[in-house]
Amino acid sequence: MKIYVDKIPESGLELNEKIEPGLLSLDEHAVVNFIKPIDVKANVTKTGADIFVDVLLESLAEYTCAKCLSKFEDIFRKKFSIVREVRPAEIVELDDEIRQEIILDYPVKILCKTECRGLCPNCGQNLNIGECDCEHNGPIENRPLH
Repeated sequence: MKIYVDKIPESGLELNEKIEPGLLSLDEHAVVNFIKPIDVKANVTKTGADIFVDVLLESLAEYTCAKCLSKFEDIFRKKFSIVREVRPAEIVELDDEIRQEIILDYPVKILCKTECRGLCPNCGQNLNIGECDCEHNGPIENRPLH
């Protein structure tokens, strides 16, 4: 996303753009797989030598649960602000900031639901779908110690 500083009116500027995740080099991070382009909405104001940018990112993303390995979709949404000192005829490129903000917002532990039961460590049965026939079925944290 580019901002032409000399084209920002006193009343501010609203920008809307769709960015393909591959253009932000997000494909190399398997934590979140964006299914659709990322909608970027930015409100830009200029005061003296500074620009203020309020950004809203939104897209449909596919995640993989850390416990049961099921894939599920959810909305990825992130708001953030940028303040930057600029020169009058400068062109400000925001793609690096957008990329960094997305990566910083990746969840540490992705769960399909808070009560996810995970996989049986013996047979691999997804315990959210049904029980298994193993001797000590259930998630590791619920099994008795020997």
